Amino acid sequence: MPNIEIHGQFGNPNIPTVLERRIFNLFSDRPYVDEMVVTFCNDHVHDANGNDQPFIRLANSCQEHTEEILERLKTLNIDIEHLRLEKFIPKKQ
Repeated sequence: MPNIEIHGQFGNPNIPTVLERRIFNLFSDRPYVDEMVVTFCNDHVHDANGNDQPFIRLANSCQEHTEEILERLKTLNIDIEHLRLEKFIPKKQ
């Protein structure tokens, strides 16, 4: 399950919602889009000078599509972090 986290402040409270739509549109033609989630982390990310440094973090439990996901996320022109997720344990149905 690809989890795309949006971290930091963008100066406009509507940007995370716009980004969510853009992210899902980027992957609308991919078979794994139904497993994908977008997480908003309402946190503050600053550099040493106090400047906002928002970024996207990808945590993907299936590494099969990781490079493709990263390439598509690059088109958003936002810093990206990739974490290798060792395991995903789904909730009991």
